[in-house]
Amino acid sequence: MLSGVREMRVILLLAASLVMARPVGAFQAVGAIGAKYTAMGGAAGPLGPVRSDEANAVGGGRISLFGNGAITWHPRYGTHAVYGLIGAKWLALGREAKFGVPVTDEVAGPNGGRFNDFSGNATIDFNKGSAHVVYGLIRARWIALGRETSVCGYPISDELDVPGGRRSYFEHGTITWKPGVTAAVDACVIPAAVPSAATPAAPKPSVPGVVH
Repeated sequence: MLSGVREMRVILLLAASLVMARPVGAFQAVGAIGAKYTAMGGAAGPLGPVRSDEANAVGGGRISLFGNGAITWHPRYGTHAVYGLIGAKWLALGREAKFGVPVTDEVAGPNGGRFNDFSGNATIDFNKGSAHVVYGLIRARWIALGRETSVCGYPISDELDVPGGRRSYFEHGTITWKPGVTAAVDACVIPAAVPSAATPAAPKPSVPGVVH
């Protein structure tokens, strides 16, 4: 006969083992998240199979994880999906605990890029094969300039430590933030267009007896 404490431990261990042993198909996407998942093609869509039951999201709302991303629901921001390399970046950097929940679905950007915006004052951009995050005061300056269509263009790095502050690198320059200031400073310049080779002047017609 097991004691009450030992019996509870056995029950918890059995429950944990059952959860760990559940096949992928045993998880379900339900409610608003499930509707979004179905509308995106279900397991055959960009998110792939369901990998978790719906759970509470950090900061409010709900989240379900999938083979290639996540869908969140939030009473303020609605239901949005993040997947692919943008989703992988979000997941690797701490998902909603770090940058908040997505407030957009994945959106097409200029020149073939893609992006999601997040509630934690962050954007993750995908362009030319890689994804990078822009956030905080550096993002605020980038947005003020026109974000992906600005003089800075797409981010080509995450935010990095530099002497005296933090910096993000962009296609055409940098934006830097220093502690104690309320605005980041950009140093972006679109390269001047390379002039095309001048068209050679047409040769003058030869006139007999005239020296050119």
